Amino acid sequence: MLPVRVAQSVAARGGSAHIVGLMGEADKAIEAFPHTWVKWGEVGGILRALDGAGAKSLVIIGSVNRPDLADVRLDFGAIRNLPLLLSLKVGGDDSILSTIVRFFENKGLTVLGAHEVAPDLVAPVGPLGRRAPTKDDARDIAHGTEVVRTLGRLDVGQGAVIARGYVLAVEAAEGTDEMLERAGRLRQWGEGKRRGVLVKMSKPGQELRVDLPTIGPKTVELAAKAGLSGIAIEAGRVLIAERDEAVAAAERAGLFIAGIPALGDGA
Repeated sequence: MLPVRVAQSVAARGGSAHIVGLMGEADKAIEAFPHTWVKWGEVGGILRALDGAGAKSLVIIGSVNRPDLADVRLDFGAIRNLPLLLSLKVGGDDSILSTIVRFFENKGLTVLGAHEVAPDLVAPVGPLGRRAPTKDDARDIAHGTEVVRTLGRLDVGQGAVIARGYVLAVEAAEGTDEMLERAGRLRQWGEGKRRGVLVKMSKPGQELRVDLPTIGPKTVELAAKAGLSGIAIEAGRVLIAERDEAVAAAERAGLFIAGIPALGDGA
């Protein structure tokens, strides 16, 4: 579980962490660390937990599902900040996430990205295992990089699947997993051989402190099912959940995982 891995990395560097978990979303594994459970809508509860822990900085990490309205409990902190909460319905992902960052910064907290406090969880440049991209893979990676950066400028997605120069699928609101499942239904490029690459990158100007692209063992599993030859991720800007397990799964499946140079927000 990524929040726990981040907390472990912080602890290994001599720091301390207090995890605030959303009920029904966060895994109980967070209880291995000092923690507080809150319900959806308990904004005041979150702020009290952080204040009680003496927190000066905050890392926001992990995906969440849309809550059932019956489970939402607005506390006084939420009601007091209701105008801001209502504004989160407007705009794309980047706009919403930037608003969340500003909210916590206005409360006196420094918002940090997971890659800043747990640098061991992001990819370096180069292969992570024994396998490396071939020349054909490198061409697909270069094309995929261009595709993802172009779509990213429109706040569309963070990934694409490219095979033999063809764009088989691009990531939109459905996420990486469903994109890979769609790509897997287009197996005519395979010819009995693994071909094609998943390219996963950040979007230009993306708020990396709260929306760092992530892959993990499931990404590897779906890439293997789709018949791909490997996964290319932007070095320093893509988290690898359960890194050892993901690399081992790629080795077993005959896939590569490789970090590619970050292009920067202006590229």
